[in-house]
Amino acid sequence: MAAKDSKESERAARAGLAVLAGRFLQKEAGKTLIDIGKLKKLEAYKQRMEVINIDTLADGLLAQILTQRFSQKDKEVKKLFDPSTGGPLVSLAHKARLAYALGIIDKTAMKDLENIHKIRNEFAHGIETDFANAEVLKYVANLSACQDHKVTARNSYMFYVNTIYTCLKSIAEAQRRE
Repeated sequence: MAAKDSKESERAARAGLAVLAGRFLQKEAGKTLIDIGKLKKLEAYKQRMEVINIDTLADGLLAQILTQRFSQKDKEVKKLFDPSTGGPLVSLAHKARLAYALGIIDKTAMKDLENIHKIRNEFAHGIETDFANAEVLKYVANLSACQDHKVTARNSYMFYVNTIYTCLKSIAEAQRRE
């Protein structure tokens, strides 16, 4: 009986894998091939979500630091960060500029965060955007990690990730100081 249950479980698992794999496979002339186009779309979707989430993370961390700096902590201060009230500190780039002006982060981190936010906007508003996109490559080339390096479609994501790490480290150090 246990052997029968085991075989049933194995068949069910294989069927589930087949359905999942079917999303990324195509049949051609009797052969099963991986549909590279679908895999690339999945990778692009993952990168898109990562870029948007990283921007949101950095934005939230800077908002916390800035809020701690304000002597007033009432709803009027909260409105500074509220897009529905037209708050002036709604984007990562705006928060980065203020954090720089207050001496919380250095100019390099500010410029990097501004470019990271521009990259985020490209991904958020462009359906087919990826790290090979001309506008994204332009913003990546402006990141501090890219000084003295040629930015290409192959290495742009690596430079982006390195810069994100450096910026988040800078923000974390600023939080410890506050």
